Amino acid sequence: MEHHPESSEASVEEHGIPSLPVRIVQVFVSPAKLFDALRQRPAWMGAVLGLIGLSIALQLLMPVVVPEEIRRAATEAQFERFVQDPAALEQQVDAVMSQGPVGGIVTVIIATPIVLSIIAGLLLIAFNVILGGEASFKQLLSAAAHAMYIGTVGGIVSIGLMAVGAEIVTLTPGLFLPEMEGFIGRFLNGINVFSVWTCGVLGVAVSRFYPGRSVAAGTTYLLVLYLIFVAAIAMVAGLFGGLAG
Repeated sequence: MEHHPESSEASVEEHGIPSLPVRIVQVFVSPAKLFDALRQRPAWMGAVLGLIGLSIALQLLMPVVVPEEIRRAATEAQFERFVQDPAALEQQVDAVMSQGPVGGIVTVIIATPIVLSIIAGLLLIAFNVILGGEASFKQLLSAAAHAMYIGTVGGIVSIGLMAVGAEIVTLTPGLFLPEMEGFIGRFLNGINVFSVWTCGVLGVAVSRFYPGRSVAAGTTYLLVLYLIFVAAIAMVAGLFGGLAG
């Protein structure tokens, strides 16, 4: 399926770009319309600052609404894939818990623009350098910044689940399948369904920024890269576990 953004260009130019709250809603309900607007007028600064602000708010909210024992158990579940020694694991968890939200806030401020730039760069390499497209880095960065609000919603969902007692950091396919051990189990439990959704929405961006490219082209490219990344983490976790054993 191919999309041709030219038909909506006049409307975008006439009415200008919507406000940030409207654009965030469009990410979920009408991404094609959003990316038509961003193709004409790339807007990334407000979206990036909004992402950072919301992420900081979630870091501050978590200790208030999520019981400490649930936060500790969730942190332990994250680290136990790599740290098998019980004493070392407890030490690592204690270090994270003692930081409170400060460590998470610093990470958000530093990591958010880096991750968005990497995503935009990967799209630029594939669809400009290799396939000869003409989208700008600024356009792709604006698309990535808006699509990343899907992950923020995923964070809100996770906090809500933990607030009612679930030791869940992310929603993964592994939660809906029989429990599996080994690489397959680690791989399935490493896939964040909101990240998969983000890949799909960025596939829509590719179809609007690159006439003739399909939604499937952008989605498949990003999804393959994401799954390779998840598989690499699963393999490294297995290697650490094997060395510790």
